[in-house]
Amino acid sequence: MTTAETSTAVRTVRVPFAGLRSGRWPMPHGQSNVFDWLPHEGSGAVFVGYADLPAGRTVDDVRAAVGVLVSRHEGLRTVYEVGPGVERAQVVTRDGHVDLLLLELGSGAYDRTWISDPPRPFDHGAEFPVRMAVTTDAGVPVRAVFEFSHAVADLVTANLVLDELVGLVASPADRTVGPPVWQPADQAEYERTPQARRRMARTLAYWRQQLHTIPPCLLSVPARREGPPEFRLATLRSGPVAEAIDAVARRTRVTPASVLVTTTATLLSWWTGTELAALEALYSNRALPRMQNFVGSIAQSALVPFSPAPSFHETLRRTHLAIFNAYQYAYFDATAVEESVQSIGSQRGCQRHRDLVINDMSSTRGGVFDGRAGVPVHGTEVESGLDATTTDPVRLTILHTRPTVVVGLTHDVRHVTTDEAAALLWSMERILLTAADRDIDLARLGDLVELDRVVRGPEWVEIDAAWIDITASEQVLRAAAGDPTARIVLRGGPGGSRSLVGYAAPADPRVGPRELHAAVMATLGGRHGAMAPDSYVLCARPPHPPRDEAGWRAQPIRAAGTGR
Repeated sequence: MTTAETSTAVRTVRVPFAGLRSGRWPMPHGQSNVFDWLPHEGSGAVFVGYADLPAGRTVDDVRAAVGVLVSRHEGLRTVYEVGPGVERAQVVTRDGHVDLLLLELGSGAYDRTWISDPPRPFDHGAEFPVRMAVTTDAGVPVRAVFEFSHAVADLVTANLVLDELVGLVASPADRTVGPPVWQPADQAEYERTPQARRRMARTLAYWRQQLHTIPPCLLSVPARREGPPEFRLATLRSGPVAEAIDAVARRTRVTPASVLVTTTATLLSWWTGTELAALEALYSNRALPRMQNFVGSIAQSALVPFSPAPSFHETLRRTHLAIFNAYQYAYFDATAVEESVQSIGSQRGCQRHRDLVINDMSSTRGGVFDGRAGVPVHGTEVESGLDATTTDPVRLTILHTRPTVVVGLTHDVRHVTTDEAAALLWSMERILLTAADRDIDLARLGDLVELDRVVRGPEWVEIDAAWIDITASEQVLRAAAGDPTARIVLRGGPGGSRSLVGYAAPADPRVGPRELHAAVMATLGGRHGAMAPDSYVLCARPPHPPRDEAGWRAQPIRAAGTGR
């Protein structure tokens, strides 16, 4: 037994590294985007990956492998300059030491999946963005457990790093730094070239087109419950559904993941009575040049337009093509995209809601909610009301598509109850088992769905494929104007078009349409179904009674306009 293998409960050893360069560079889009959302994630900004180590190797083998790994990949030895008023930058260290934590756990070494629970946030200005531990049984290394900051790694990167570590532990002959590989610093420099800027311009044009066209809200449904957001998880595990997915995928020539995504979108579209919706699919971006084995955070969202065709199989083909087209525009400067989101949202009168997020983890080792990975299920099991770790109105997480399909549906119970989430998953089973044998006429989809379509009252109207709650919109207008009598009127236009006109007598006489529109947008918050008026008519005082539309039209007009 070597000195490094001396068995203690917890021991830290220092591992030297020596890379090819050091320096300070701007951040590439992937890293910078992470720092935009990192402050809102809490412990979610850190995630854990682990891999079993090959038998017959020593702790010294692991130390040598870690040294080569960190020497090869600059992202593992980088700190970041971030903060208010600071020009964001990545600072790479050429040589030094990293800490490797040895956890002597005996027989427990084979099951350990964490270093600290919950993981500590990283101090990105002072520490490298990965923490490394190895579990041992009587001094023999068993498993590597790494804590990653999202600043350096998405799930694909984490798997790449762990797979490379396992290979280095197994093969001493491969423990050389080797020739330079594409690093985050190289990506940052490339993104400032004319070629990259042209690609980014095309990406922004695609996003603007979709933001102008797709209704901003899929879950424009009467609230199931008032109050703050509350997120729950429903899961489906099924062997028969996995077989059906394979059959449908072969018949329609799409991927198994596309089958699950399309089924979910079709169900929600049918249930909510929405003919056009946006899917936000998390995408690895590994098809980009030089990105297949890139060690850095590059996963982002693809904005996918969804509209059902007359048949289910045709909807599958259409959605599959739309997904892969959207993947071309899934790597971007999030600041520039967010500026478009805000600007177009203000023009349309409602900010975009991320109502259906897709996370396909079936090609990675992601576990998330599945504590029974690999356990076969002969029938179909659905559970609902489970604790959730994500905070989207609806998120479909695909863990496995074979031999047992395992999916999770995270949902906000204000919009989708636990019973409705379970019914959606049971309906998914019925649709896929049927679609494996024949195509489905979507006009008769209700025969296969285990819940009724959403029922909206007379206060709801559909304008340009978007469902709008006029009563909720009116409440927002009143709060923004400081006028409890303000009202919204539905007005017809040429060619059957319709628009919303907001009448108000603002408490502050200096307020014009532009100021009122800004106040309405700020007051909307995350409300589903509420929207700003298309135009405003501001009067000196309200009529009596204030609900009288003709009375509002008879009032002297102080100012009018769209406010845009």
